[in-house]
Amino acid sequence: MGSLFLNEKFAVLIALVVSVFITWFSIPIVVRVATLRNLTDLPGKRKIHKREIPTLGGIAIFAGFSTSFLMSIDGFMQGVNYFTFALLLLFFVGMKDDLIPVDPKKKLFAEILAAICLIYFTDIRITNFHGFMGMQEIPVWLTYISSVFFMIVIINAINLSDGIDGLAASIGIIASATFGIWFLFSGNTGYAIMAAALTGTLIAFLRFNLSSGKNKIFMGDTGSLIIGFLIATMTIRFNEVNATPSTYHVLNSAPAISIAILIVPLFDTLRVFTIRLMRGQHPFIADNRHIHHLMLSAGYSHKRSALTISIAHIFIIALAFSLDHIGILWLALILLIVCLLLTGVIYLLVYRRYLMKHRSLSRDDRGTLRIILHIHRLFRQRKTVNVPVMTASSA
Repeated sequence: MGSLFLNEKFAVLIALVVSVFITWFSIPIVVRVATLRNLTDLPGKRKIHKREIPTLGGIAIFAGFSTSFLMSIDGFMQGVNYFTFALLLLFFVGMKDDLIPVDPKKKLFAEILAAICLIYFTDIRITNFHGFMGMQEIPVWLTYISSVFFMIVIINAINLSDGIDGLAASIGIIASATFGIWFLFSGNTGYAIMAAALTGTLIAFLRFNLSSGKNKIFMGDTGSLIIGFLIATMTIRFNEVNATPSTYHVLNSAPAISIAILIVPLFDTLRVFTIRLMRGQHPFIADNRHIHHLMLSAGYSHKRSALTISIAHIFIIALAFSLDHIGILWLALILLIVCLLLTGVIYLLVYRRYLMKHRSLSRDDRGTLRIILHIHRLFRQRKTVNVPVMTASSA
């Protein structure tokens, strides 16, 4: 049986419009119920918000995506039942974690189970390394290991990016829209529908997430797990499409371009984990070292921070596509250098604000800023660099 929507572009448009509509009208209902039942996130020591905010935005995200996706996907994608099962698994685990904290190991097990279900029962898996380390097609056992690994990395990187208003949703919109446009032109209509449904859902959610009114809401783990899972699925498919010849233009550096499309969560997670390990800390310990925390420390508001990071994100994606011809390793190296330079600028903005406010630096920022300032001294040929003294109040 064919799809209800004979025109492929019309099916994608329907997924986009319906997802916006469902999410837009379901969020006020979710907020009302969550407020009545006291299902809100309370302000705290490591919390940025100052009042109680409902955290069940993931329910609206799931409703908007699943309704529009299932309405439009018929005839365009195989294995939808297994895909939906894996998505439902993460939805229930995320919702439970938003209501009653789930042990991280149990949550990780659920993520692995969802990834295995998707990979084993569908064609969504990594089968080609695109010549990386001299490898093209890979053995079946490596297919499953690498696919599960990359899905878990992407899911948790997206989860960690949900630290300020609008950031995780903006990352999701940029990534899904980029993948969606590529899928549409390459003839992968099913995945274009998936991307359109997620993009529309997040556009509607972003309006409420950035609001300061009564319907303000957070996506919670329910939302971030769903977004991470969907983007991971699209990332794997994107690389598989570019691993085989097709009638559409095949990218030479698809894996590196995938990194660019997910550069904000991937680089920030790598950077923070590296800093923690260098300081002898557990890599999963919570702190305020993320890029969005630095933006707030530099004096940026939530909206301005999310907008600035999003603009940089789009710039890096455009740069990656324009440099596709140089190869995977060289492009990945350029992306790393660009990210390090941009991060250095943010640290300097933080330093400038602390200096102007005559405040001391926190323990998290002081070591990295010292390195940056020494490099700055070499370029400016200064003989001394004054690093603010850390007081007990800032430790």
